[in-house]
Amino acid sequence: MRSTRTVCSAILATIAILASGARGTTCVWGKKFKVRQACGQVKDSAGAAIPSASVQVSRLGQPEKAIAVETDAEGKFQFSGISDGEYEMRVKFAGFWDASQPFVVTGAKANPVCTNPIRIVMKPAGQCSYVENAWKKAESH
Repeated sequence: MRSTRTVCSAILATIAILASGARGTTCVWGKKFKVRQACGQVKDSAGAAIPSASVQVSRLGQPEKAIAVETDAEGKFQFSGISDGEYEMRVKFAGFWDASQPFVVTGAKANPVCTNPIRIVMKPAGQCSYVENAWKKAESH
């Protein structure tokens, strides 16, 4: 009897894990980075822009107070009125795993032009999507 319960528990656990992956998940976060603006671009792993992706930003630890924007035809997004502080960004698009990343806004600038874009790479379900501080990476070259 005990082995039947163990097998049933294992099957139920596997089904729960697979079901959660079907609607998307977030992989391990990268290192928290600093920006002056919450703006950037969402692309797929081949470099194609992803329009109409949902980009949400909330103060760290306050996901219920998230504000969201939708990416434009070029996959670009920008939040206005984001003040200095610690935030979390979550990006969602059907058929892709969510991307999520903590970041810090310091020296906030209200600039209509996105001078230091955050790069979000969305990958199909089963692969890890990610967020990176692209302008810092470009500076190191």
